[in-house]
Amino acid sequence: MTYTTDGIMGQVWVAFGQGTGAMRIHQDAALAVREFYSRFITPAVIAGWDKGAVQALERVRAAGRMAASKAAQRGDTVITAEDVTTSAKTVQVVSATEWCPPGPPIALGGPQPQ
Repeated sequence: MTYTTDGIMGQVWVAFGQGTGAMRIHQDAALAVREFYSRFITPAVIAGWDKGAVQALERVRAAGRMAASKAAQRGDTVITAEDVTTSAKTVQVVSATEWCPPGPPIALGGPQPQ
């Protein structure tokens, strides 16, 4: 199968939504999902997507769960862009993997951030 940036981004949105469950997401928050994750969809990621998609998407689901939890803890019924960004950054730092690097995107198999 040939993967594309748009196809992978579509999978990211679905995974994030799976993580959020029934919690609504503001349009600005949906755009924040794109802004945060699209920068990681490099040619190397596209080439290796068949090997790492499950792990990458599970981390996106975790960010969705965390964003929904943040909104619920406020007593809110909608996820905000800030919920998305802070949750995605937290999952990124905790994950610290090649598929969810803690810094700027890196090439698969490339040097790990110090």
